[in-house]
Amino acid sequence: MRKDILIVHGDKGGIGKSTYAGLAIDYLIQKGEGNVIVIEGDKKIDDVARRYQGVTEVTGMLVDLARPDFSEEAILGLFEEIERVGGQHVVINLPASGSSTIDAQSEIVMPTIRSLGYEVYVAWLIGSDEDSVTLAGESALCREADRKIAVMNEKAGHPEKFPWYQSGVRKEWLESGGWEGVLPCLTERVAIKARSIPGRYSDLERSPELFIVERSSVFRWVRKAWETAVAPLYEREA
Repeated sequence: MRKDILIVHGDKGGIGKSTYAGLAIDYLIQKGEGNVIVIEGDKKIDDVARRYQGVTEVTGMLVDLARPDFSEEAILGLFEEIERVGGQHVVINLPASGSSTIDAQSEIVMPTIRSLGYEVYVAWLIGSDEDSVTLAGESALCREADRKIAVMNEKAGHPEKFPWYQSGVRKEWLESGGWEGVLPCLTERVAIKARSIPGRYSDLERSPELFIVERSSVFRWVRKAWETAVAPLYEREA
């Protein structure tokens, strides 16, 4: 039985990490993959854990990873929780300062994950700026991951205009076996309502709080996001 830890990374706020983490959790539940452990790395913005509170297949935990001055202590706390709870699939939603904590402790993180019997998956959310591209190339987790995907968020603009596509980082990423994907954009009016309704994104397709046309929009968005941004990471052959 394959066990994996997905680290949703990007080292910047507002680029879609929490949305991606939620879609990945939904995808694993939809595939019948059993219980999913979700770890929120920022106690001040625990949006994913709160969203899935009460969902039977999800166990949420808060582990403060926004602690660059105490990165080793933060990592010790993280893996104590993972070892204690276990589980086939773990999704870690990193805070904006993730690189200064988890990447800085990669010499502890990577062997510990593998000693626990997990494969390391990384989804790096690419922004429309040069910094996010540079940081993707510098991330130790990205270099050493068993599977990785760079995800462009359509909300930030047309993906083909992102500096990622003209970068040497992209070339190295693909040559090292990484994939790339696109997180489609949900209409802002619908997205605001969707964020306010707790539970699985895919359950919004039947939510009485949305109009029928909004449910249809969510249905298309969830399926497209799974296809273009999540499924490649879990389903493609390495």
